[in-house]
Amino acid sequence: MQRSWILVVLMASSLLGQATPPVPLPTPVQAPAPESKPAIGPSEVPISPKVEEPGPTVMKAPEPKAFEQLRPTKRKLAYTLYRAALSAHELGYYRSHPKAIEVREALGNLVKAKLEIPEKASAALPAVEAYLSKVRANQGLYDADGKKLLLEGTWKDLQGAARAAAKTGPKGLEPRLLKLKGLLFDPKVDALAPSWAEPEVPAKGKRTKVTKGPKEPEGFAAQKAITVLWVKRAQAWIENTPQEVEVKGVKKARRLPNPMQTKALDDLLAWFAKDDLDLLRDPGFGWLDLRRLGAVPGAGLLTRAADIAASKAPEGAAGELPLLPTLEPVLGESKFSKGDEKKIVLVDVKQGGPAANLTEQSAAIEKLGRSKEFDVK
Repeated sequence: MQRSWILVVLMASSLLGQATPPVPLPTPVQAPAPESKPAIGPSEVPISPKVEEPGPTVMKAPEPKAFEQLRPTKRKLAYTLYRAALSAHELGYYRSHPKAIEVREALGNLVKAKLEIPEKASAALPAVEAYLSKVRANQGLYDADGKKLLLEGTWKDLQGAARAAAKTGPKGLEPRLLKLKGLLFDPKVDALAPSWAEPEVPAKGKRTKVTKGPKEPEGFAAQKAITVLWVKRAQAWIENTPQEVEVKGVKKARRLPNPMQTKALDDLLAWFAKDDLDLLRDPGFGWLDLRRLGAVPGAGLLTRAADIAASKAPEGAAGELPLLPTLEPVLGESKFSKGDEKKIVLVDVKQGGPAANLTEQSAAIEKLGRSKEFDVK
């Protein structure tokens, strides 16, 4: 038990990509490492490990007690990267289809109003809830084979539920859903996921209709800005680690920002600085998916920064989204606040348990993924 506890703490630390000589975490009990497998120090785990077999990297979340053993700086880095990963996941919906977010929000609002809908008009709700689960599980409107997801039932039932909800609940659902009717029910409407590639230029002298290129989805740029904000916030919590530098020809020890973490975050920011359509076409975009980033998605995003920046597409199926531990920020007043101006800052982070089910988790991910705020309970 003692040995496994220590290894969990080391794993939690290494997931955040330490790149310098290992700084041992404080542990109440020292236990020898197995002879066959030497203990791995934080600096010995590269940010972009070589994957021998296709498939997503599996990362085990540290236990709450192990998370508490991390230094405050590491906990804050973990939280800001966690929020960056949730925000990046939201970008994936836009790549699936320009109206994927609109579909999810309109149907989500209908489900939230189900208590306002009489039983007689609620026939469509089970199908709506099942469809939403599929959309969230596939990060968009198409399954793993590229087949469009369809809402079971009829437009008449969906329309009746929207009208009933409008009497005491949210207004305007019926016209919103009417615009999405073909996308939801007709297999021929956008049967294939959109291609973001520019259309081929017709051969010289050939008379063909000029096809317009795709436009970036409405809302994509705003969501990208939220993701970039959280990546920039993560930069503030890169740990200073012991490094050897040369000063006037003399080698000296200094504590400087972890170079591998710094490079990983710089690579992500440079990649996000690309044109929106270039991002949507980039094979590295496939990593912006919580199913591929493991049970510690923030650390997974940092780990895969090199692959994303190099436009390296993930291999294998994305798998299923697990129930993820939650990271909860603790806010407090900054000691640098002046006068009556109260500056609220992130002072600590606590790890909580996962959501009760995937539906509750999805709702939390969508809220946090689209927010710039340090949301607290």
